[in-house]
Amino acid sequence: MKLSCFLSTGIIIVAVTPLLMAAMWMDVQPSPKPYQAPVLSPPAGSVPVTGTELVAPDSELRNPVAATGSSLAEGKALYAINCAMCHGESSTKPGPVGTKLKPPPPGLDHALLQKRGDAHIFRAVTFGFGRMPPFKGKLTKQQRWHLVNYLRTRE
Repeated sequence: MKLSCFLSTGIIIVAVTPLLMAAMWMDVQPSPKPYQAPVLSPPAGSVPVTGTELVAPDSELRNPVAATGSSLAEGKALYAINCAMCHGESSTKPGPVGTKLKPPPPGLDHALLQKRGDAHIFRAVTFGFGRMPPFKGKLTKQQRWHLVNYLRTRE
């Protein structure tokens, strides 16, 4: 019995020895600090994840929905249901929820929206902006483009 206990203890010690030896040299390995050489470059074809990368102008989102009368009517209806409660029916006065927010949400007037491209407005509606919630899960892609078309015509 003592012999088997001695053998099993010896087997465990022999099995664990390489791990213990490796642990002795763990603190001697290279450990560069952030932004210190060597800075590794991302693998070819990888997708950036910081969100601050520049997008080529030719890859900018383009509005695939023409600003027809039916598109503007649908956008107006979507605005009344999803946006007017905060941004207001007109750009001069916030909606009932917007009056409770400090500071109130912007009025989305024509001058403000002309400074922004369709892709910028579409992304703001899709992913949210500041306190504004994202509408990606609430509106289809086509509905969000109808909303962009309507916002372009709003005074």
